[in-house]
Amino acid sequence: MMTIHDLVQGARDRFLQAGISSTLAGLDAEVLARRVLGWDQARFLTNRHDRATSVFLLNYEPLGARRERREPVSYILGTREFYGLDFEVTPDVLSPRPETELAVAAALDVLASPGSSGRVVDVGTGSGCIAVAIAVTRRDATILAIDRSPAALAVAARNVRRHGVADRVALVAADMLTALSPRRPVDVVVSNPPYVPDHSADVAPDVARYEPASALYAGPDGLDVVRRLVAGAAPVVRPGGRLVLEIGIGQADAVVTIAATEPAWTGVTFRPDLQGIARIAVLTRATVSGR
Repeated sequence: MMTIHDLVQGARDRFLQAGISSTLAGLDAEVLARRVLGWDQARFLTNRHDRATSVFLLNYEPLGARRERREPVSYILGTREFYGLDFEVTPDVLSPRPETELAVAAALDVLASPGSSGRVVDVGTGSGCIAVAIAVTRRDATILAIDRSPAALAVAARNVRRHGVADRVALVAADMLTALSPRRPVDVVVSNPPYVPDHSADVAPDVARYEPASALYAGPDGLDVVRRLVAGAAPVVRPGGRLVLEIGIGQADAVVTIAATEPAWTGVTFRPDLQGIARIAVLTRATVSGR
């Protein structure tokens, strides 16, 4: 008798052979099975040795085949959890990642500081995960979420409505910060910009084959967009405000050098991920402009 567990283990083995890490292979096989079954994790653990029905096999195998081709699970399922919230994701947007939650936390710290007006700009919003997470957490915050991709903004709009924050998250089609006026400064500009060097060989197939290239790659060193944000955010962030950027592994020193070219920023601090790698750069706006 073939059980659900047998089929899930078989999928896990195929995922391993396809180059998926041992950490993810078993989890992905289980998550896909639970979606087909409509079970939560507790029920899956209790009933996974039940006989696998032909209906389960018919629905599970195509999902497994897609993952075996390295399609991200979030695109297969159409959703991804981020900051404790479920977000719709499609190939038009990046799949939200755990390290980006650190950018949300850094932005929320700025909003909690004295003198905060609650005004935030999210540049390159994609799925809207950063903007929505901030809006759900801080009911006094207003967020302008910018993206140049109409398809991405359509996904973000659905996520904004899903979480009931349409009254405080405005979506704008624009390139970077061109839609903003220095006459109404904001507390924080936050962004998960593209930061992968062009033609990088270090990009996993799951990412390179399926995620939007415009949200991944940013010039020979991966820092073209970061340079634009460092320059462009200075006029629109209030004195004492912050620019919060997710960056790539090994880019911290380069970001310090870039920030030093713009006198409006007084310095850079970094927040590490769980591996101790600097992943979030926080630039502080001078209280008296250096420009």
